Amino acid sequence: MKNNLKLGILILMVLGFGWALFSLVLPFSTEMLLVAGLSILFMTLIHERYVFLYGISIILSYGVFLTVFAFFFTQRPDLEIMYVYSHLLFTGFILSFWLLLNQIKQIGYEASELRRQVQLLQKYHGETDILTVNEFTEQAQWVLKTTERRQEEAWFVEITINTKNKRTQQNIKESLERATLATIRQKFDLATSTGQSIYLLLKDIDEEGVRLMMERYRDKVKQELNLLDSPYEVRKEQVSNLNELSRALGRAI
Repeated sequence: MKNNLKLGILILMVLGFGWALFSLVLPFSTEMLLVAGLSILFMTLIHERYVFLYGISIILSYGVFLTVFAFFFTQRPDLEIMYVYSHLLFTGFILSFWLLLNQIKQIGYEASELRRQVQLLQKYHGETDILTVNEFTEQAQWVLKTTERRQEEAWFVEITINTKNKRTQQNIKESLERATLATIRQKFDLATSTGQSIYLLLKDIDEEGVRLMMERYRDKVKQELNLLDSPYEVRKEQVSNLNELSRALGRAI
């Protein structure tokens, strides 16, 4: 609500100063409108750290121009007052537009941060309710501590989609995720996905058990997809702690 009020006020200020510049008969009004229009475009495109510097520079430059022109070419005091009005309106327009840009970018940053926090709080994503990477990592810490304490084996498995057809990759990925959730042991194993890969952490299992699980996984995929060639490749390695899992994920990502 507070941001909406600020944004509304700033928009009204920009519109008000812009209307005054356009409607009032002032010295160099055509040139001033041209500079103001170009300034809107330029301030929108440049990096935010340079926007204020540009705004102040263009305001001072216009003020210096009016001062020099009034000193050398103007004899009428009433025109000098018009120069002051012109510069004040131009200054108000540039500064209000700078404030508006700053407010819009601030709202954008806040929205991005909120999306990031929501993603961190989410446990599942996608149509298949597979774990998010953050939730996968959080639960993996507990899983690996348990396996280390009990001297059990844990295996990391990376399943990568190998098809080059961009239009079918997402459909294949969702099918592989469903097959994954149907294959793993729900209370023991973890699964997540990112990009075109699916990652598993299999608890209390040996290499032969991993092989048998991947065979069941292959059968599930065949039920989901009617493809002659396998649409994925598998890489697996044993992990015993979070550092090894992080390295495995790092190599995968």
